[in-house]
Order: sequence, then structure tokens, then C-alpha cells
Amino acid sequence: MSSAGATMGGVQSRVRFSIVAMLFLVTIVNYADRATIAIAGPVMAKDLGLNAVQMGFIFSAFGWSYVIGQLPGGWLLDRFGSKNVYFASITFWSLFTVLIGTLTGLAGATAVYALFGLRLLVGFAEAPSFPANSRIVAAWFPAKERGTASAIFNSAQYFATVL
Repeated sequence: MSSAGATMGGVQSRVRFSIVAMLFLVTIVNYADRATIAIAGPVMAKDLGLNAVQMGFIFSAFGWSYVIGQLPGGWLLDRFGSKNVYFASITFWSLFTVLIGTLTGLAGATAVYALFGLRLLVGFAEAPSFPANSRIVAAWFPAKERGTASAIFNSAQYFATVL
């Protein structure tokens, strides 16, 4: 749908504001997922017998892959569309996050490698999310409303950290 067509009629207005509300909710989950590992970190370190340096590697894995995954994520969005890539992104980041919770029997280096690998995968899976949000806003909102729509989904990242 073109942004010019997005402004015609009340139904389309409601749909596009529903879309930005969904982007807001997905972004809350996206950012809450990033923040919760820091909260769980001390208990996780104790349970898995990990030291501060090992936990630092685990925490940083997400950031490394998230940064590296931005350009490929944008390319995937351009090639396959926002709906398909976002669906795959949410599916995979959710799967990898659930798998992190199954690592209870591991310890030491095995736990570090497994957690590091899964956090890398979570970062790669989440990388297309913000480019997708921008792409969706550009498709559904006229230029004069994109700033507000972008501010709505961008505010979700900060809302997630105060939850």
C-alpha cells in the first residue's frame, strides 16, 4: 500500500493506527527480551557457575550480532517484504530465547558457548525489527505523519526498560 493511499478513509486510518500499536507492542517485547537477561544474570551466573568475564561475553554477544545483522536484515526486508521477514524474525528470536531457558544442566565453558551462541542468534534474529518498523511506517503513513508514528514505536524501547 502506498503512503498516499494510506490517508483515504476512516477504516484505513484505524488500520494504520492499529499497525503502529502492534509495532509498539512488538518493540516492547523486543526490548524487554534484551533487558531481562541483565536482571537474570546474577542468578544465571550462580546456577551455571559463570564468572563476571564469562557473563560479559554472553551479554555482549547480542550486541555484536545485532549490529552485524542490520545490513543483511535490511536487504532481506527489501527482498522478501516486511511481513515475511518480521514474521520470521519474531519466530526465530522467540525460539532462541526459549532455548536459552533450557540450558539448565550446563556449566562452565559449555554453558558459556551455548549461551553465547544463542544470544548471537537472538541478536541476528532481532536485527531486522527496527528497519522493518521504519519500512512499515513509510508504507502506511503519509510523510507528514511519519515522525509521530516513528516516535510511537521508538518510545516502546524505553517503555520496555521501565516495565
